Amino acid sequence: MLDYKKILFPVDLSETSAKIIPHVEALAEKFGAEIRLVFVAKVHEYYVEDESKPGEGITKRVKEYRDTYFPNISDSNTIVLDGDAADEILNYIDNEGIDLVVMATRGRKAMDKAIFGSVAANVARSASVPVFFVNPYKDKFLS
Repeated sequence: MLDYKKILFPVDLSETSAKIIPHVEALAEKFGAEIRLVFVAKVHEYYVEDESKPGEGITKRVKEYRDTYFPNISDSNTIVLDGDAADEILNYIDNEGIDLVVMATRGRKAMDKAIFGSVAANVARSASVPVFFVNPYKDKFLS
């Protein structure tokens, strides 16, 4: 029997990620799994002048996202990583014993497709665990 105890949900803090949350929650409930929320960014891209340390602003945004959509997920299951998105997700899968990854296939806009779609494709090709994809704009259950 399949036993998914740790589900990784990489997010980009967009409407696209938020649209597939019902799938993430349903899988976690069905398998009694914990959800790991991860955001990958180049920290220097998220630096703003009033931050005392680079990356604090994005960490705050990720925590706000978590508090809005996953109020029961702890700080220890929410992480911001710096680097190439696909590489960091793949490293996290292996280092943290992740059993399943749930990702959106693409965004609605062309830029979303180019950026997030390529991350999803790279993760799918190289992940050591199953990757569950949801197209947030073609899902009859979420419409």
